[in-house]
Amino acid sequence: MTVREQIVKLVIAAGEEVTEHDLDAAGGSLSAVNFTSLSYIRLIDSIENELGVYLEAEPGQLATVDDIAALVQAAR
Repeated sequence: MTVREQIVKLVIAAGEEVTEHDLDAAGGSLSAVNFTSLSYIRLIDSIENELGVYLEAEPGQLATVDDIAALVQAAR
């Protein structure tokens, strides 16, 4: 499984009623699928626990699945 695929899985689990189809249709944009602040907290916690990566991101760096995947890859 690629890092991007792992992030998609974690985004779906952290989001409220987010589906893979929704993410694809939104071009991977989390705001376009109504990702909430609580969802972001869940996602960051999941990335830390499941991938062993601690993200120190600036606002706006977690806007898309691809942005997050790039940060995770850079942090490894």
